[in-house]
Amino acid sequence: MFDLPYILTHPLMASIYKRHAELVDLAKGLAAGSEDRKAIERRISILEQYRLPKPLPEEQKTATIMSASGGIICEESSLRRRLKAVHRGRPEEFRIKVRAALEQKIAHPERTWPELAERFVFTNYKDLERQVRLLKKVLRDEGIAIPTAADYRSAQDAFDQCLEKLRPAAPPE
Repeated sequence: MFDLPYILTHPLMASIYKRHAELVDLAKGLAAGSEDRKAIERRISILEQYRLPKPLPEEQKTATIMSASGGIICEESSLRRRLKAVHRGRPEEFRIKVRAALEQKIAHPERTWPELAERFVFTNYKDLERQVRLLKKVLRDEGIAIPTAADYRSAQDAFDQCLEKLRPAAPPE
């Protein structure tokens, strides 16, 4: 499931999605099998692990859209389609929890790593800290700035204001 409200209210997640989209566009412009494309696909694969949970098999299916004359116009597919189905190492859910824990720490700096490790079900907080350092290295390598607590507050406020505009006014009495 594509969770747009979550992405809009979490600037780090939004930055990861934007960078992922940029890399996918860059990879599409390169020749298949070239060294540059393979390098970009490796970077895409790493970023994909920190995005929202991988889609279910039925979400990854594609469907062709046909014209009235029977020609193929385009192909429709899931927004969350993955470049690689299976990654080496720890399960993706682990990396997603690491990103979520880092976002919680940024949004609420008063929380400690042991508290976050317990909340996100890590065996110990040192493991969480190591994985957060790895995530920060990935972000630094990709040129993704780590947002501040103020960024999280302003994103939530902007989202709440948009929701208020969309809600119908109270019915007249």
